[in-house]
Amino acid sequence: LLQVIPAETPLQEAFRVADDVLRQGVQGISDIITIPGLVNVDFADVRAVMADAGSALMGIGIGSGKSRAKEGAIAAISSPLLESSIEGAKGVVFNITGGQDLTLHEVNAAAEIIYEVVDPNA
Repeated sequence: LLQVIPAETPLQEAFRVADDVLRQGVQGISDIITIPGLVNVDFADVRAVMADAGSALMGIGIGSGKSRAKEGAIAAISSPLLESSIEGAKGVVFNITGGQDLTLHEVNAAAEIIYEVVDPNA
């Protein structure tokens, strides 16, 4: 949090940012489990990836424009809020949300960015 909050930010505002980060994390996992998608993931899938996995990390990224999916993936895996790198992660659950014009190639490009840094068997 100290890396992303400017030094002059009042304490109350810094806590609001921290609260929002936590909210996004909880909402992200909740959305993956409860909102039907093109590829459905349920609680058992999330639990299977996280069971006996050690530390759990969550990154959130947003992209726009022509490279939106790639930008979102890069932002999610390189977030300054991640205290550790996802490099070598043994399991991954990722969720991509986009409009009706989101293409398979965009999703694949985002997945490739993520899979370049995690364990090959993830």
